[in-house]
This record gives sequence, structure tokens and C-alpha cells, in this order.
Amino acid sequence: MVVDWYKNHGYDFLVLSDHNILSRGEKWKALRADQANVAIDKAEKRWGRGHVRTRIMDGAKEVRLLPLNEVRDLLEEPGKFIMIEGLEMTTSMEGLAVHTNSMNVSKLLSVERQSKRSVEQELEIHSHLVNRHSHATGKPVFWQVNHPNFKFSITGEQMADLALLDGVEIMNSSSNCYNLGDGSRPSVERVWDIANTIRLKSDGLPPIFGTATDDTHDYHRENPVVNGPGTAWVMVRAKSLTADSITGAMKEGDFYSSTGVVLKRLDFSPLYKTFTVEVDAEPGVQYEIEFKGSLSKVSMAHEHAPDVVDEKGIEHPVTANYLDHNIGKTFMSKKGTRATYLLKGNELFVRAVVHSNAYPYFKYDEYSDFEKKAWTQPVGWKID
Repeated sequence: MVVDWYKNHGYDFLVLSDHNILSRGEKWKALRADQANVAIDKAEKRWGRGHVRTRIMDGAKEVRLLPLNEVRDLLEEPGKFIMIEGLEMTTSMEGLAVHTNSMNVSKLLSVERQSKRSVEQELEIHSHLVNRHSHATGKPVFWQVNHPNFKFSITGEQMADLALLDGVEIMNSSSNCYNLGDGSRPSVERVWDIANTIRLKSDGLPPIFGTATDDTHDYHRENPVVNGPGTAWVMVRAKSLTADSITGAMKEGDFYSSTGVVLKRLDFSPLYKTFTVEVDAEPGVQYEIEFKGSLSKVSMAHEHAPDVVDEKGIEHPVTANYLDHNIGKTFMSKKGTRATYLLKGNELFVRAVVHSNAYPYFKYDEYSDFEKKAWTQPVGWKID
């Protein structure tokens, strides 16, 4: 039912990932009493009676989960819709959480669920597993840090140090991800700019690319938007609808992220140093295109930010306060559906954000960012 929703809503590909487990083999899951009949009725209405297999174990009704190969047999269509295997590698340590996603894997990359190591050590372990798997298979794997502000566990500096990191979730539309920070700690977008400035200015590393995901957990609520599907996604410019082509394009940064804004044109010309963004506009919606980035001569001077100690006495690291306003600076902003920015040559990188006044999907609290918008990837950093 989950995959069917995305296919019927126009998605070309889908990566289903779960915590430390792949969709393989025989697996059964207990259903919540308030959702069991609703979910089963939906599935049988769509696929026919007998499609859903259930059993009673220890007094609870369980449902058999279809493995990925069976889901593919039901719903994949070459050239129209494919599934890409993914995994959310999840490690917890004393109130902190390291969640990273590996896209286009073909085996389980096992990490410890509970650890006494540091966040930095666990991130390096995740990185090593992904890198080793990619080399062994010869397949591209897109590896990203998930929701760094979930439990405020991962800083910009920690991400900057991960040489093999491809991406970070700059927008996760499930609850408790604090995409906008919490008033005292920075937004994920600010952390992203800081990490990329460090990598390009100090470390000689390519930038981290920004992704958006719905991180959906619920499909049967009366309000379909709360933790529901379809509120954030990526648009990839791939040569073909295959797992390797899509993953490879994402590793090159040839995609943008969205929570409701679709782009008609996205072009960067290294020769002419022009960056053009054009929106596929919706009737009655107003847009503003903002070009942001950091300057090459930016100062990395910063003030250390002390850890934030929560009510349980757990210390949460905080990205430092960087003093130069040329980090994540707005270079140009234009209202309308099309804008071109001419790079001056003094930029470390440039990215675009498209804002809109379209009605947002949902807002959990003042720190959840549900404006319908789009984010491009950093460009200009390859210019000598």
C-alpha cells in the first residue's frame, strides 16, 4: 500500500529504508489495534481478498510484510517506476542519535544499535561500511546524515569532517526534527552552509548536498499529512530510470530538493558563470528566488558554543557561532518565477532557495519549516 501511494502520485522512484533492517526475508509485524482493520481493509480493497496474510501471536494480530522482491513484482514498471534499496543505519548513545541513510545498497550494513562511542566515532564507522560496500559491489551508494537536529546530535563541524559524506537532510518533514533549530541552536540549513564552507575553505573537500524527505511513518491517520507521505522529496536529473543512474546523479549533485515547488529550469554554466532558476509556477502562487552562499575570502573565526544540557543531564553538541556574515550570505533575491545570478568569481559556492506563499502542508510548531519551497545544490565551487 505504501509503495502504491507513491506510484499513484506520480513518483518515478522510491527508496524505502528502515532502521538497521532490509526489506528481505520473512518478516511479520504486530498491528496496532486502532489501525489493524483499516489497514487490512485498504489492502484487500486494492489487491483482493487473500493478499494480506495475518496470524495471531501471543494474542496480537500480526501481518506478513512483503519483501522488496515481491513489492517490485507488483509495482515496478521499467521506464516508469522503480524501487531502490535503502537502509537507515541507526546508532544511539546516551540520548544522542546517529542516523544515516545509504541508498542503492544490496546487503545489510550492520551497526550497533546502542554504543558508548562518540558521535564522531560512530559516523566514521557508518562511513567505512558504506565505502567498503560501494567498492565491493562497484555500485554508487549515496550516503547522507539524517535529520542532524533530531535530538541535536550532529554538528556542522562533525559533518564537515566526513570526507565521504554525500548528503544531509536539510528538510525532514516528520516531527521532532527541528529543521529551523530551536531558537538557541541553528537551523539545519545554517549548519549545512557552515559545513560546506569549512569543507571548501579549509578541508579541500567537495560540498555536502542537501536532501528533503517526508520520513513518513503513518498512512492511516484521519489527517493524512501528519507524518504522512508526499510532503518532501528530491527531483533528480538522471540519464535513465535505473538505480545506478539515479544514485550516480545524486552523488554528482544533479538534483534539487522540494516541499512543493517544482522547477522548470535549473542550469549552471561554468563557462558563462550564470546560474538560472525557473519555476514551474502554480496559478495564484507568488515566488521569490534567493541566491545564497559563502565568499572565498570568508573568515572562519568563531566562538565555541557550549553543549546544551537537557533535563536528563545529557550533553548535546552545538555547531559553533561563526562570526563572518559572509557565511550563508544572500547574494541576490528576486520576486517572480525566473532569475539568473551572474557569479562574480569571489564566491566559494552559490545555491538557490525558491520560496512561495503557497499554503503549507502542516506545521508542528514554530521550529518546523513547512513553507512550500525548493533548494538547489551548491554550484560554482568547481570554478578555478
